[in-house]
Amino acid sequence: MLRIPKLKINFEYEKKKKEKPIKIPKAHTLNLGRVRSIVLLILIGLFIYFSYVLVLANATAHKNKTLQQTVATLNHRINQENAGTTSYNPLVDQYMTQFLKIYYSPASDDSNGRTKQLSQYLASNLTLPSTDKNTDLKLVSSTLNGIFTIDTVKTAQYSLTVEANNKQNHVTVDIPYQQANEKLTVIGLPYVANSINSISHVGQARLTNTGKTLNSEQTTTKVAKFTKQFAQKYVSSSTKDMAFLMADPVGLDGAVDFVSLDDSSIKVSGTSKNPIVTATMTVKVHDSDIAQVQTIRLYLKQQDSTYFVTKFIQA
Repeated sequence: MLRIPKLKINFEYEKKKKEKPIKIPKAHTLNLGRVRSIVLLILIGLFIYFSYVLVLANATAHKNKTLQQTVATLNHRINQENAGTTSYNPLVDQYMTQFLKIYYSPASDDSNGRTKQLSQYLASNLTLPSTDKNTDLKLVSSTLNGIFTIDTVKTAQYSLTVEANNKQNHVTVDIPYQQANEKLTVIGLPYVANSINSISHVGQARLTNTGKTLNSEQTTTKVAKFTKQFAQKYVSSSTKDMAFLMADPVGLDGAVDFVSLDDSSIKVSGTSKNPIVTATMTVKVHDSDIAQVQTIRLYLKQQDSTYFVTKFIQA
């Protein structure tokens, strides 16, 4: 005999068990306001960091600039202390004596030989001007007055006695040079100068580059005219008289005679308001046939219809 009611009860129990609801885990959601706050804090932190880095960079740049100015000031003071001081260096004296013998005792029939000999002493980019026509000269004696520094350029000054046409003449010249251990090189041709003393200024720095040529014909014509007038004034006037033309006045006070300024050698660069002119002039020792060719460079500043020399260089 079957027990139907018992089977019915089990069926309903299984049905209830299957229909029991399933619990779904609660999903995690992000708070949009909180995200915005985090992003804003990050941006503020980055802004503060980069601002700090910028401040440090500016402070470092300012410190470097100050250090550079300090170094430049100290170098300038060192140059001022060295300028005009005398010393004796037998190596320099021996080298310069040999150079002067060749330079001031040319053989009239062997100009190529003289040029070849001088090339051993002169810097590779330094050549004799075409107007250097000294012949029949003889160096009688040379005396080293002193070795000093002008604008970081070593300079040896010599008092010379040169014979021309059986007549002896005296002239003082400066010779710019460089030295590395026992090796020396003349970096500028000898130029006439005042004898050094405790207060005189003998010259300025020497440069080789003339810079980009100024194309203004009006400016170059005015500069060339001023340069010729300046050269004549420089040779004939005293240092005191040159004060109204130059920032650091210097004059030969008639130590030699002005002969000419080579028009073809005039080169003008810089700007119209601040031109730079390089030219070659020739001077002659009084009552003699001794001609001295020397290159001058003027750094000019325009003043109304004329110019003022802010820096004067000879080489």
